[in-house]
Amino acid sequence: MKKIFCAVLMMFVMCSVSLGASEDMSVYVRQDVFDAKMETLFLRLHSEIENLGTRLEGKIDALSERIDGLDKKIDGVEKSLSERINGLEKNMDARFDGVEKRMALMDKRIDDTHNFLYLILVLLGIMLAVPFINKYWDFHKEHRTPAVTLEDVKRLITEAIAENNAKIRA
Repeated sequence: MKKIFCAVLMMFVMCSVSLGASEDMSVYVRQDVFDAKMETLFLRLHSEIENLGTRLEGKIDALSERIDGLDKKIDGVEKSLSERINGLEKNMDARFDGVEKRMALMDKRIDDTHNFLYLILVLLGIMLAVPFINKYWDFHKEHRTPAVTLEDVKRLITEAIAENNAKIRA
């Protein structure tokens, strides 16, 4: 008996669960009411999406106008900057040319100064060397042995006269 009672009890429990009976009857809505509510919801959503679309289009148009204005301003600033840069380049080129000319003049002056200093050093060297050269020259004159002495000249003259006399006599 217990087995039959348990089987019947199990059958009642399973039947109530499998049919999905709910105690709350407000959960179930008729199909036509549900469709009507869904239609109004879709219409409301559609109108909201359209409103958002028009608002976004207005914002997009305003942003594109602002971007166009910014593009024009950027073009103006770019032109202005390019003109300023060109002016600065010309100014800097002129300054560099002036500096190069000054550098060339300074190089020439330095070269002239070097030449003048070398000339002064050479003159000082000559002035210092002249007394030593004079001393050497005098010393050389005093201690130089002549290639032909006075006696050699006298002897050669007497020999030449003797030969000449011998030719005349013969």
